[in-house]
Amino acid sequence: MNINSQLKNIITSQKVDEGFHQLFFTDENLFKLSFEAIFKKQWVFITHYSHFYDNDEFIYSLTDGYVIVKKIGDKLEASHSNNTTTCHTRIFEHLVFINLSENPYNFEEFIKPLEPYIKMHGLKKGKIAFQKDYVFNASHLATIQNFKECNHCWGGEFSHKDYLDVHGSTYCNSYGAGVGSGIESEEFNERLEKWTQDTRNKGLFVDEFSENDPNFFRVAERTPLKEGILSETRDGSYSCTSLMGDFKKLGADGGYTAVGFSPFNSFVANNEFSILFVFSPISKNKTIVTQMWVTDVEAECDIDKMIFLWDRTTLEDSQLCEMNQKGIESIAYSEGVYGSLEKSLILYQKFYLDHLQDHIRSQA
Repeated sequence: MNINSQLKNIITSQKVDEGFHQLFFTDENLFKLSFEAIFKKQWVFITHYSHFYDNDEFIYSLTDGYVIVKKIGDKLEASHSNNTTTCHTRIFEHLVFINLSENPYNFEEFIKPLEPYIKMHGLKKGKIAFQKDYVFNASHLATIQNFKECNHCWGGEFSHKDYLDVHGSTYCNSYGAGVGSGIESEEFNERLEKWTQDTRNKGLFVDEFSENDPNFFRVAERTPLKEGILSETRDGSYSCTSLMGDFKKLGADGGYTAVGFSPFNSFVANNEFSILFVFSPISKNKTIVTQMWVTDVEAECDIDKMIFLWDRTTLEDSQLCEMNQKGIESIAYSEGVYGSLEKSLILYQKFYLDHLQDHIRSQA
């Protein structure tokens, strides 16, 4: 695709520590460019293998058509509705990944640093207990940015009060959007240090990972939930009759695992269920956020109790993102400087801009 000189100048002149120029959120050509330069080159999981226990195929809709994944014998085969688009497939711990680039990044290199965070949750012995699509009438950039910062969690009509009740303010301030995303908290660091030692004494994995490869945008950590909270439910108590993975064998640790595979996937998990997030760019002002709650295959669950926290949080986020999109589209829109609770936005912005520029150079 052709990118005119105006858009090229906007991309090259954009500062990483200031808000994006308005056209990044509203221009059709910039939307298409970001889809080609970033989405198609990342490994993105689109479902959990348990979907195929009762179904022979899975259809994943995108801006340029759809991907269909078919179960043929013991294997999965994927193809794009546009026959000129390549579709690669990998399965890791029952997460079904696709990649739409001609020469994808090495999957083993991509997944290696994230392996221990995922394996401990026993997804291979899990099932999708509940799934929901959330339609965000906002650009994928505005939607993803919202999930990369926690400044909006505080105050106002769309603050995440229920999320704060489960995780606590010190976690949200310092780790809410990933390792090093906020303000250092001595109080939380002391709790984290004690919990880490207690958890390792039980034989359970604890660590942190920050990105070190410019091809990817990954992050992972394990941290404690708020004191007295066992799970991400309405009241912090369990919603399922069974824990998952290593916790089923070694016991609960009151912990929380958060993993970002790319800008288009997140994984959050407590001891009894995991939630898989897929951020799908549909158009320049529409994004679908799919959430799958995965439990132990044998567990019976109180679904309403289990989904309450993240269903409520995501509905709040969708309203906030749609309001943000309307503000961005306004003639009054102007960029601001990122604050101390928006460090992840700077990292994401650098990743985004670097990949756009690399793609433009490769097409020259």
